[in-house]
Amino acid sequence: MCDIAGMDQGHPDAIRPLFLQLNSLLALEAHFQPHLALAKDRNEITQGVRDGSAHVLRCLKVWYDLPSDVLFVLPKHMACISVSAFHMAARVVANRRENGERFLIPDACDLVSISQCRCTLGDMTRMEGIIAGKLSEEIPVTALDFLCLFQRMLALAGPMTFPCVHLEILACDAACVNFRPSEVALALLCWQLDRLNTRQDPSPGVDMVRLLSTAVELQKLCKISDAGFLRCHEVVASILTLYDAQRQMPHRQRLVWKLSQRTLRYLRPTDKLSSLLPTIDEQGQLSLPMRIRSGSLSSEESTDSEKEDTLSEWGPYGRADWARNAMHVLPEESNILNNRFYNALVD
Repeated sequence: MCDIAGMDQGHPDAIRPLFLQLNSLLALEAHFQPHLALAKDRNEITQGVRDGSAHVLRCLKVWYDLPSDVLFVLPKHMACISVSAFHMAARVVANRRENGERFLIPDACDLVSISQCRCTLGDMTRMEGIIAGKLSEEIPVTALDFLCLFQRMLALAGPMTFPCVHLEILACDAACVNFRPSEVALALLCWQLDRLNTRQDPSPGVDMVRLLSTAVELQKLCKISDAGFLRCHEVVASILTLYDAQRQMPHRQRLVWKLSQRTLRYLRPTDKLSSLLPTIDEQGQLSLPMRIRSGSLSSEESTDSEKEDTLSEWGPYGRADWARNAMHVLPEESNILNNRFYNALVD
């Protein structure tokens, strides 16, 4: 066993069980080492499809506030497999939590709806049965296990805690899949120590020296070569640098939800309501009398109807009554007409 000077001083009893746990993880690491092969044609899962599905699972993890430790197939089945594996992982992790901490397992119906995986609840249930039949009951060794153990060892050298969000970003990138989990965890830990060192005084203090020396001894204990560590550290640094640059952008792309017309109508019930607003009276147009017509009229009929409307405004008589009354002359009018007729004859 390597002599870890930065951790063994003052904490011999605390470091011994951590060494035993690290040896057990290293013994099982090769058994669960993934081997991601690149796609040969369009009918296989590509790196982009794999990374996209991983980011969807990470969004669901954040949505449900779950912990971080939560097949050759056609691409059309990838979404259903991802959501089914996510639901199974949440259930398995919830049942095997050693510290007694419990969390709410996502509801299957809500998970199908929110993930937009285009599969039904029955499809997800059948896919979970298929996945369970191909996997063993043994919990795999992941980079998260090594990262948590490394952080506990570094805590003996100095009070340092790092979030697991950066490891989730690395897990969503296929460039880190073929590295050993211990390599990814140690490279991430050293990248975080480098950032912490640049924020402080250029000459590192005593705590930083102990932390860096502990990381070097962990590399020897895990039997990680310098060349392999440098390759993994370069990939980790490039991915996380790009991620931090995107987080600091002022205008980031918002989350877009693709909804069907049926779901859109369900989410907007006010679209079914009719408007009852009163009509705006512009320039007093509503005060004019409306003329009601029973049907369409020709030009001649329209002219006659307009004449009838005009005559109706003169009095209570109809058109025939006005014609008859026009033949009856009043007495005063009769005398005037007779005088004009007599004068015309004399002249």
